[in-house]
Amino acid sequence: MMISLVAFGQDNLNSTVSTEFIKFLFGVNISPDYCYRTLKNNDGSSTSSVIIDLRNKNEEFKIGYTAGLNVCYNISKNLGFELGVQYSNKGYAFEKSDLIFGDTIDPHYGFDGTEMPTKAKFIYNHIYLDIPVRAIFSFGERRVHFITSIGVTTNILLKATQTSVLEYENGDTQRETNDQEDDFNSLNISPTVSAGIDYKISNKINLRAEPTLRYGLLKIIDTPVTAYLWSGGLNITCYYALK
Repeated sequence: MMISLVAFGQDNLNSTVSTEFIKFLFGVNISPDYCYRTLKNNDGSSTSSVIIDLRNKNEEFKIGYTAGLNVCYNISKNLGFELGVQYSNKGYAFEKSDLIFGDTIDPHYGFDGTEMPTKAKFIYNHIYLDIPVRAIFSFGERRVHFITSIGVTTNILLKATQTSVLEYENGDTQRETNDQEDDFNSLNISPTVSAGIDYKISNKINLRAEPTLRYGLLKIIDTPVTAYLWSGGLNITCYYALK
């Protein structure tokens, strides 16, 4: 206990990993997203206002995602531009609610002897092919860089579906997805902003994590009550240096 030892050490991370910027990077990204919508009264009527109030009380967020491929070209250590092709699931949900049946319907046996559902939830999915373009700003000289970005994404609608989730008294759950019949607009434009960190794992591999916000500028449908989709998520990208 009376013997002491003095030792000296040195961090050699900077000597094993190059800090020079790489011009071309290829990336694969995935982002779990908090998705919702903003409603707008298109015709200014009191009926549309009532519908908006009712929907705001009964609809809620849904969990979606964005995933795809990206190519980044760095002009310097501090500035790069990125182009990608991504698949995204946006939308919103109608919160789970109790089902009430009339006196002519037995809540336990229904019309044909089958048990009736007691709760229902509806999820509205808007599936897009996204083409993001953004400028990325990087700050730092070591393995860990702080980054921020601003850009715009072109959203091309692939399909819109509705998923119904029915719960029964015995604990069973029935899930079914069908196409929505509404005539949704096929194109949207979403400004995108993010900020996060980039970690240089090796001379060839970078791992990046960015809280990201996306907001659709265009209405999704031409009706008296329309919606603008938006989402916020944690975008995680793994980059491989091409050159």
